Amino acid sequence: MFVSKTSPQKTAEQSEKWKNKVLWVDDRPENNVYERKAFESQGIEFSLAQSTNEAMENLKNNKYAAIISDMGRKEGSQEGYVLLEKLRKSGKQTPYFIYACSNSHEHKMMALERGAQGSTNSAQELYEMVMNRIAN
Repeated sequence: MFVSKTSPQKTAEQSEKWKNKVLWVDDRPENNVYERKAFESQGIEFSLAQSTNEAMENLKNNKYAAIISDMGRKEGSQEGYVLLEKLRKSGKQTPYFIYACSNSHEHKMMALERGAQGSTNSAQELYEMVMNRIAN
């Protein structure tokens, strides 16, 4: 007879752990250290990916409360949208935020039209958008 060594309560806690996890996709993760520290101070944990393929691999086995992506990576200047499209085509509706160098109204609207929940170049705005989405 198989006996589980994991209590039902611990299993429930583990299954809810994704609600505090964020996937951050950026080919230069060192550029976002301070932003991640701000989130981590609120109990958010991160998985890092440096490419679209690495992010998609990560998403096969893990669930996240949100995804933050830069726009341009070594793969291409619109790679943030490429990842978003692949994510949505795979059926995943994980909240998606673009953290890039532009904060123009045009880029914000384009991100929303493509299925992102927000786009900004402001660390404060990113923090507020992601934390508001995770809290709900």
